[in-house]
Amino acid sequence: MKTKQRNHMGGCALALLAVLALASTALAQGLSLKPPSLANVNGRLTARFGVAVEELPILKGELDDGLELVLSCDVGLYRINDYWMDDEVASGTFVSSLGFDPLTREYVMTLSRGEPPIRDRNIKKLLDKGWGAVEVGLGSWALLDRGVKYSLRLTTSMNEKGAPDGFMSYFYFWSWSPGAENSFQLDFTY
Repeated sequence: MKTKQRNHMGGCALALLAVLALASTALAQGLSLKPPSLANVNGRLTARFGVAVEELPILKGELDDGLELVLSCDVGLYRINDYWMDDEVASGTFVSSLGFDPLTREYVMTLSRGEPPIRDRNIKKLLDKGWGAVEVGLGSWALLDRGVKYSLRLTTSMNEKGAPDGFMSYFYFWSWSPGAENSFQLDFTY
């Protein structure tokens, strides 16, 4: 009797490990970033970038099943120091949620800019409209000094709405490692 239980538990544990290993490698790279840039918008320092989802069929299936996802983009502008840690000059965040309304059969996206939610039956069109060209305000353009080295850093993650921070950094895409967030860094001299 004990041998059967031990074999059954060992088989279940092995199957679970195999599923986790395959899922993490298959879906870890679900977001892609369009390279960021800085712009002067009416005297305001503004980071511009875009986010695309590479695994649209998987995303569509999860949303159709009732999952609500939150995209979080953290943007930081740093003054580069050669011998010490970089100084943060400005930072901002873009947060957007994405879900499916079964009554209207539309995908619904809320943006952090305080705009009304946008809706579309076509998930690709909705993602392009909402995340294709994102702008995050970072403060006054006067924060930049000529001849100084800066670094614009962008980090994105997508999680299930309500998931605790740090629990699974990238729950939707099954990446269980702490380095699963997508990031981009642009170093420049103003």
